[in-house]
Amino acid sequence: MLFSQVINITEVNALTNKNIEQFLINREKTWPNWNLTKLKSSNINQDLIYPEWFEGNWIVKSEDLNNNLQEPIIYKVNFFKNEMGRIVGNRSKNSESIGKEIFGDQLQKVKIDPKSFNNQIIYLKDNEYIDSRVTGRNQILDNDLFFADEFFIQTNHKNGVSRINQVEIISKFYKCNMDSSTGNQSNNDICGFQYVATYGSRVGELNIKAITTNQYRLTFQSTEI
Repeated sequence: MLFSQVINITEVNALTNKNIEQFLINREKTWPNWNLTKLKSSNINQDLIYPEWFEGNWIVKSEDLNNNLQEPIIYKVNFFKNEMGRIVGNRSKNSESIGKEIFGDQLQKVKIDPKSFNNQIIYLKDNEYIDSRVTGRNQILDNDLFFADEFFIQTNHKNGVSRINQVEIISKFYKCNMDSSTGNQSNNDICGFQYVATYGSRVGELNIKAITTNQYRLTFQSTEI
């Protein structure tokens, strides 16, 4: 009986993973014509899990494919093995590193909610801050590919006024040597794309058309620090 239960659980997990993969593939195919949808099998109690080859320190180059005149953004990120033996992102360090490149001297600090890795606050100058909360998360579990979708509600507080925005980010990363078109990449380098859409402040409504869409090409190069 126990053996049968194990088989059933494995089959259910495999089916769920396949359904999520198909959802993500379809989402990528319809880019940039996105409407706000609902993530099936969403589990925000579990952090994003990365393939084993993500562990370590990286220098990331992010290129805005919507604007060829925009200089690439360069920042450092870190991924480590948690107490469960799974590779996760160093959210505090990574968010602050990216924030410095986006906000420059305006950034004061980034604080992660100690009770939930889904919540963070970005503190800026002039008493401005951005409250960001993950409300949906899906990913496939595949050691050859990182493929995930996250929904956020971001609230920008400035001068006593609050502005709400809904954001969706799909991330797809793989080893660069799996793609023959990437040229002279190191065997350790990671390549991929991020698709970012914003939907405005009508929280709770589905099928809202994306207000803005941006696509970024990311390259990770391993570094010692």
